[in-house]
Amino acid sequence: MTEEQQERLDIINHKLKFTEQRPTVAVIRSLDPIVLAADDMTKLINMAGGVLIEGDEQTLLSLNSDVLVLMPDETPIAQIMASIDQLLQLPGFTDLSAVKNNRLYIVDSETDNDDAAESTVETIEMLAEMIYPKQFMFGYEGTRWIKFTI
Repeated sequence: MTEEQQERLDIINHKLKFTEQRPTVAVIRSLDPIVLAADDMTKLINMAGGVLIEGDEQTLLSLNSDVLVLMPDETPIAQIMASIDQLLQLPGFTDLSAVKNNRLYIVDSETDNDDAAESTVETIEMLAEMIYPKQFMFGYEGTRWIKFTI
């Protein structure tokens, strides 16, 4: 990791230093069947200031996360949007706090940077934008992720 990349992460860490209540975040990695992100996202979500919820469809519905991120592997936003109806049809999905509070985000996970360290830093910055929209604006909204409102 370069010094510049570390500085970018340090800015996030510094801004979150005194945050007492960290929002819960569910990251959907597969829509059919619904699979929530696990160990590979824990560190990234933590660094972005959230607490990852792991599990399946039942976990998603029962733990009722503060933030919900749709990030199926190597899937462009348009393709996720075409599949979002199946989520909306799930009993209880539209009652989730994240959905009711307009904290549902769709990530274009097709655009990956060849530099692994840069890709990691960008992902953490994107997640920080979604988890703390009033504190972080790195400029990824609209290009790398969008907010989905029902």
